[in-house]
Amino acid sequence: MNDTLIVIPARYGSTRLKGKMLETIDGKSIIEHVWRAAVKADAGTVLVATESKIIVDHCAKFGAKAVLTSDACQSGTDRIYEAAKNRTEDYIINVQGDEPFILPATISSVVNLVKTSDDTDISTACYPTLDVEKINNPNAVKAVLTADRRALYFSRSVVPYKREITAENKNIPYYIHCGIYGYKRHALDRFVKLPQSNLEKLEKLEQLRALEDGMTIRSILIETAGPAIDTADDLKTAREYIKNI
Repeated sequence: MNDTLIVIPARYGSTRLKGKMLETIDGKSIIEHVWRAAVKADAGTVLVATESKIIVDHCAKFGAKAVLTSDACQSGTDRIYEAAKNRTEDYIINVQGDEPFILPATISSVVNLVKTSDDTDISTACYPTLDVEKINNPNAVKAVLTADRRALYFSRSVVPYKREITAENKNIPYYIHCGIYGYKRHALDRFVKLPQSNLEKLEKLEQLRALEDGMTIRSILIETAGPAIDTADDLKTAREYIKNI
């Protein structure tokens, strides 16, 4: 679709697991898994955005187009903005490069939401869980959503806090945020011009910058999601996870 650009930010110099995009899961690199899902979504042009020629060359081997972006990009959103700023698409989709199990249907639904919801600046995806390990894991970001799935807050902490567990609330799920954002172009332009917000600095979650500025983030709900890759332990988990899907 000519009005939609899907950009996969793929930083080689990741602080927690350098070069993680090139690590393999079931014979394919992490970045190749993400790229293939984005292509299968058939929702727009797909680009990889990276600061490393190593990743550009790697992507060429499996047919992906990658563009070099600045070393100075502070976040994946800065990187997708740099890749998209001289292009003409109205919708820019950020599919994070460390989400090798993201489904094409998830990408398509995030695209559809941002294109069809007039009051949505940014679309994203979450899934419900009662898994205590995930709920207590600070790397699994929790989302607080309204009934119409507008995001009120995102946190590494356990939110909302169940002050007491009752028969009524014990099966009310928490929502885990997935690494994908759909931006209307004007929303992306607005976002990257904002300074880092206080909540963003505290939680190290850039989507809080948008919420603090009054932007509307709305989520689709999916059933579940595979592990994202932040650490060496996550990589081990992912290699086990793929054996069972």
